[in-house]
Amino acid sequence: MAGERTARVWAWIAAAREGDAPVSLAALCRAAANWLAVDGASVTVVSGLGVREPLSATGELSVRLEELLFTTGEGPGVEDFMFGSPMLIPDLELVTERWPGFVPAAVAAGARALFAFPLQAGAIRVGVLSLYRARPGPLTPQQLADALVFGDIALQLLLDSAAGISGLAGYQPLDGLPGSRAEVYQATGMISVQLGVSLEEALVRLRAHAFAASTPLDDVAGDVVRRLLRFDPDPGPAA
Repeated sequence: MAGERTARVWAWIAAAREGDAPVSLAALCRAAANWLAVDGASVTVVSGLGVREPLSATGELSVRLEELLFTTGEGPGVEDFMFGSPMLIPDLELVTERWPGFVPAAVAAGARALFAFPLQAGAIRVGVLSLYRARPGPLTPQQLADALVFGDIALQLLLDSAAGISGLAGYQPLDGLPGSRAEVYQATGMISVQLGVSLEEALVRLRAHAFAASTPLDDVAGDVVRRLLRFDPDPGPAA
C-alpha cells in the first residue's frame, strides 16, 4: 500500500509539470494543492530556529503566510520544525490565543486552516511543507497520508538539489530515503564527524557519492558503517 501511494503521488507531481520541465518543488506544490483539497501549498527551507527561506509557493496567499510566519516568529511552521511533528490546525481562529501575532493576520489574509509538515530524515530537518485552506476543516485520513508522502518527496528533492544531482541525466527523484533506514542515518552521523560538517551536509555528500558511483544509497551507507569507505575533507587551496 505504501508503494502504491508513493507511485500515485509521484504521478500527480509528474502531471503537474509545465510542459517538458523537470520535476520541481513548484510542480510538487501545484499537485499538493490540486489533490489534497487545499487552496495553496509552499515549501520553505529552515536553517536554525526562525530562519526561513521560501522556495516555492502556489499563490500570493501562500507567500503572504510565509512572510507572516517569519515576521511574527509564531505559527505551526516554526513549532513543527522545533519538535519534528506535523502541526494540523483545522481552524486557525481556535488558536488565536496561542499565536496572537500570526493568527489574526493570517485569517485577515484569507487563511482559515493550516497544516505544516516538517521535512526530515531522522535528526535531519531541512524545511517545512505547508498547506492552507480558505475554509476551516481537517484533512481526511487519506489526505493526511498523501500529504506525508508529498513531504517525503519534497525532502528528497531538496537533498538532491543540494547534492547537485537533480539536473543530471538518469536522475531518479524517488531513489531516496524510505521511512526506516537506520544504517543511512548512522552513516550520515559518521560522515558528519569525518568531515566536520552538519548532518544535513553529510547526507548531501552521501547521496552525491551514491549517485556518482551509480550505487544504491543503502550500499554506500553500509560501506561507511563497516568502515570500508571513509569521507575525507576537501583539500585546502595549498594542498
